[in-house]
Amino acid sequence: MKKNDSVLGNRHETLFLWDVRKSNPNGDPSGNEPRIDRHTKKCDVTDVCVKRSVRDYISKIKGVDSILITRLGEDTSRIVTLTERIIDFFFGSEEKKRQTIEVVKTSIGNILDDIKTKVQNIEQELSTAKEKEKEKLEKEKKTLEEKLKLFKSFEEKKSAEKLKALIDERENWPNLINDLRKHLCQCFYDLRMFGSVLAIKSKTPLADIGGPLTGPIQIEVGTSLHRVVQSNKQITSIMAPDKKPAGEKEEAEHGGGSFGDTHCIEYGLFATSAIANENAARFTGLTDNDCELFLKALWRGTRARHTRSKNQVPRLLIDIEYSKPFHFGDLINSAELKPATRNEKPVEEEAYRSIEDFTLDLTKFYEKVGSRKEAIKAIKFASNGLITLEQFKQELHNDLEKKVTEDTDIDFD
Repeated sequence: MKKNDSVLGNRHETLFLWDVRKSNPNGDPSGNEPRIDRHTKKCDVTDVCVKRSVRDYISKIKGVDSILITRLGEDTSRIVTLTERIIDFFFGSEEKKRQTIEVVKTSIGNILDDIKTKVQNIEQELSTAKEKEKEKLEKEKKTLEEKLKLFKSFEEKKSAEKLKALIDERENWPNLINDLRKHLCQCFYDLRMFGSVLAIKSKTPLADIGGPLTGPIQIEVGTSLHRVVQSNKQITSIMAPDKKPAGEKEEAEHGGGSFGDTHCIEYGLFATSAIANENAARFTGLTDNDCELFLKALWRGTRARHTRSKNQVPRLLIDIEYSKPFHFGDLINSAELKPATRNEKPVEEEAYRSIEDFTLDLTKFYEKVGSRKEAIKAIKFASNGLITLEQFKQELHNDLEKKVTEDTDIDFD
């Protein structure tokens, strides 16, 4: 394997901050309003939303077939079910069929060779066997040949139904399902990273491949580091001019129009954290390179998902690589905001409108990492306006300061 292309060796914990302005970072399905906690007045962004930014970036640079949970088509407009996606992955083209056959051959090849050898041995024994022994040998030979026919039929027909018939004989090749799932993980970045319930519909040919697959990268629900203000703004749409019924001479001068509401928050600085677990990585095959890609996709995908309702800017990324099977687990709570002073008064939380209205206080973060400095192997740092590398390193313990490296190409290669 190439450097960093081996299965993830150490645990990682990441703190990621980004902000939005006059945006709806993650609307609630029931009314598309920002998900604001009615007690704290802070705004939440689900892990699903954060993962979508990562998936969209990877899909853009690696191709649509590099992501399991995605839309298909040249304009990525076609929505498919997970069941359809899995079947298309195994049998959607001649190349995919060839790859599927190779996976199956690799998984059960030795077993098939053993079966062929047993058949040959039985044929030799039949020439000298007594009548009573022949009946038993013929029966055993027939059973073995049926197993060979299953694979031959699958190899010829190359269909999900034929693969199911092969899977149904799992007692003969117990590793087949796991090897097919490993093949899925090898091909889909998001499956290697985040796992999936793989909810393939029952009573479909590949249902047995489904089932929970825990992803090594788990993302915490993001939340704003301050109280936010929701703003409901009215919007209008102008439609094409109406035409009078046939026979009337004049067209209507005015087109139709409609009014609606759009929901947003005036400003929010959000934080989330992620854990990349080296133990779970063994089951999906997540590599060190995949972990690096995740960090880049987290930053660039957040920035690239820039629309009227997703006016997002990445601000800070701190990735800790541990030398021991350990992580803190609550990095979000180690970041606080201190209001700036305007007209000799501190800016109120609800009045925050940019990073100029506050400063980032990482005192709790410094105390936390300092208490377990022997467990920290390296720290990767990237910032966009919130704090400089010098400021960050200045407050760290001396033993940790030299372990920090700045990711200078996280914005672009």
